[in-house]
Amino acid sequence: MEEKKSYNMKSDISNIDINIDEDIKKDIKDFYFSKKDLENIKIPLDLDDIIDEPFKEEKKEKKSYYFSWFIDLLLVCIILLPIIGVIKPNIFMKFGNIYPIFLRTHNFLEKDNLMKLLGGEVESMDLNNAKPSLIIKEDEVKDPTSNADELNLIHSLANTLIKAEYKWECTEVTPNTIEKALSGIDYIEDRYQRIYFRSNLESWKEGNFSNAIEVHNKVWSMLEGSVGEAYDLDEESIEKIKEKYFK
Repeated sequence: MEEKKSYNMKSDISNIDINIDEDIKKDIKDFYFSKKDLENIKIPLDLDDIIDEPFKEEKKEKKSYYFSWFIDLLLVCIILLPIIGVIKPNIFMKFGNIYPIFLRTHNFLEKDNLMKLLGGEVESMDLNNAKPSLIIKEDEVKDPTSNADELNLIHSLANTLIKAEYKWECTEVTPNTIEKALSGIDYIEDRYQRIYFRSNLESWKEGNFSNAIEVHNKVWSMLEGSVGEAYDLDEESIEKIKEKYFK
């Protein structure tokens, strides 16, 4: 008959305790550093470089990525902005130096103007009913802050008062917009032009727009206009302005 093995639980527990103590002593011994051991430990002088070494490649890749992204964005802007400026010049109205360039290019690329330059037939146009492409309301008019701003404002106001083969934009003529144009006269670079426009716009304050053709063609020429020279006063528009503001 097979004998049953007996277990002494107390003895087993005692043995476990002894083993744990031994393990702890061994761990302490392994972990222990003598003073001499500590003195022999030297910190490398290039510790920072050693720490940074694993990250250098990642930083280099990120830098290369951001540089490529910036170049791509710059190229897109260089290509797209001029196209947008030619199609919609009014977006760049606040940029006095480039707005006239975009506006002239836009005018030059108009279908009828190109046909005329190429010697083709231009579609008939009712000049008396020609409509501007853009109407600027009184509350949208900003105070001029440069020579270009001032000339563009005078030109846009004059467009409202005259008839021309082509008008890109017209600014609403009111006492307030006339005053804005007068307040910006000092931004005009040429002294004689300042005198000319100040004296002519002063008559507009009194509701006298008889000089509008001359004023328009003067500023239109200064802006190097190629199409849209004034040929007559827009009497209907002038009459509405007088009835509303200069009774």
